[in-house]
Amino acid sequence: MERGELEKLTATKLRELCMEKYPEIQGVSGMKKEEIVEAIIAEEVRLGLRPKTDAAAPKGQTVTDLKAQIRLFRGRRDQALAGQDFDGFTEARAGIKRLKRRIRKLREAS
Repeated sequence: MERGELEKLTATKLRELCMEKYPEIQGVSGMKKEEIVEAIIAEEVRLGLRPKTDAAAPKGQTVTDLKAQIRLFRGRRDQALAGQDFDGFTEARAGIKRLKRRIRKLREAS
C-alpha cells in the first residue's frame, strides 16, 4: 500500500492490518496512527517490498518546511496564551510536538 492509502485508514484498521500482515511489529496496540504508518513502511522496506526512498517523509517535506510550520504554531500558541484560549493553546502545543517528531524521523532516516 502507498503512504497515502495507509494514512487514509483509521488507527483501528491499521492495527488490524499490522497484526495480520506484519506480526513482527511489536507494540502496535499502544502506537498512534502516525507511528503505525511509519512502522509499516519501515517493515516493508526491511522486507524489500518498498524502496528505501519511500521510507522517508512524503515528498516536498523538508526540515526547513517543518520548522517554518513550527514557527506558525508558536505564533498561534502565543496568541492563544495572550487571549487565555486554553483549547487553542493545547492544539498549538500538540501541533508543535507532532512536527518535532516528524523532524526527528526525517533526521533518523537520513
